[in-house]
Amino acid sequence: MKFISGSHHHGHLTWRESVEDENNVLNQTVDDAESFGDVVPIELDAGEVSVHSDLLLHGSDANTSTRRRCGLTLRYCTPDVRAENDWHEKGVLVSGEDRRGNWANRPRPEAE
Repeated sequence: MKFISGSHHHGHLTWRESVEDENNVLNQTVDDAESFGDVVPIELDAGEVSVHSDLLLHGSDANTSTRRRCGLTLRYCTPDVRAENDWHEKGVLVSGEDRRGNWANRPRPEAE
């Protein structure tokens, strides 16, 4: 895995939709990413995880092993946050009330 050191201090960065041969999982590319900090390579062994801010520029080379690589993204926010890029379709409201209809799912019914 590679990180751009300190890139999270720049806030939300402008990105463009990736082209197919860039093989980006989230289909997002920040051009000239290295201008936001030094590239820091981190090697994770099987079973290890990385926990970092979603504002930190990060990525990895293609997985060339025969073993599956798995990624999980968790983001927490209050229900009044308005998501863009169709992320509201993927979010799960776990607490609070979505008074503005910002999220596609509806709260789970109360347990009986």
